Parts: sequence; structure tokens; C-alpha cells
Amino acid sequence: MEKSIETIWKEGFLKNDALLAPKLNNLYNQKSKQLIEKIKRTSRVDNLSLLPIAFILLVVLSYLGFILAGIYASFLLIFLFFLNKKLLKYLNEININTNNHKYLIAYKNAIGKIILFTTKLLGFGLPLAVIPIYWLFFKETRAYQKLIAETPFFFIILFVIGIAILLSILGVLIYKLSTKIIYGNFITRLDEIIADIEELKN
Repeated sequence: MEKSIETIWKEGFLKNDALLAPKLNNLYNQKSKQLIEKIKRTSRVDNLSLLPIAFILLVVLSYLGFILAGIYASFLLIFLFFLNKKLLKYLNEININTNNHKYLIAYKNAIGKIILFTTKLLGFGLPLAVIPIYWLFFKETRAYQKLIAETPFFFIILFVIGIAILLSILGVLIYKLSTKIIYGNFITRLDEIIADIEELKN
């Protein structure tokens, strides 16, 4: 059974021949490896979930008669899948030949950059990507035709800008919430291990 840090400390003081540093390094190396593997596994599953969602959207929208909207929405999700796959590959390319502490910091910083990049992508790109879906979905409806015929062009532009801002805010909020739910515990544990190692080094 894996020994606790407290046990290792006690053994280090009670036994003159106990090598405390190697035992602690061993413990943290093992904990770090397990945590990183869990993050990688969760990331892969999270990203793969985009593919069945894309298929379901294609089938449902096509069944409802919105084939172009279904194809477009599915294309966006598949594009996001390959983009995420590329970002996850970047995590795997972090140099593991360095010591455990530097590797964990590099991994945490890389996760932070990916989250920031995805937040910006959703904030600016989501409205540009989703508004065409709305257009493809509603362009043949009577309400859309009435809106175009009776509403001044200036107000239509303001309406589209309002939808874009709303989509941007919702996209970022939903992403931050889902990231916290899925990865929040992992990131907290990563911070704790880094803090413990830094405290021991001092």
C-alpha cells in the first residue's frame, strides 16, 4: 500500500539510514504520473464525445428538413474535434526529460494556454459559426420572411449583433462551467502537488 507523506517523514526521523528525499520524490513522481494520465484520459473522452453529437445533429436536423444546417453544424463539431486533438497532442509533446516539478509547471501552463485559446475562440468565433446555422434553420420560415420584409435593415443589423454578443457570452460561460466541472478537481490537485514539492524544496 502506498505510504502517506506523514509516514515517510516519521520513518525519516526514526531511521538514520532512511533516505527521505528519494522516497518523497518517488511518491510525488507516482502521484504526478497518475494525475497526468487521468487528465489525458478525460481529455480524450471529452473530445471524442463531439463525434456522436455531430452525428446526432446531422440526423435530427436532416429529419426535420434542415439538411444544410445539419451538415454545417456537424462540420463545425468535427472541425472542433480535430482542433482539440491537435491541442492535446501539444500537451503530449511537453519535454518529460526535465524534473518532475518543472514538468508539472509546464503541463499546468500548457493547460492554461489551451483554456485561454479556447475561450477566445468561443468568444469571437462562436457567433460567426452559429449565426449561419440560425439563418439556414429559419430562412424558409414565415416569421423570418416577415422580419426581413417589415424591419429596417439597421435594426436587423443591431439584432444580429445582439445575438452575436449573447452567443459569445453564453459560449464562454458554458465553456468555463464545463471546464470547471470536468477538469476543476484535476487542476486543483495539480496545484496542490506543485505547492507540496515547492514547500519541500524550501
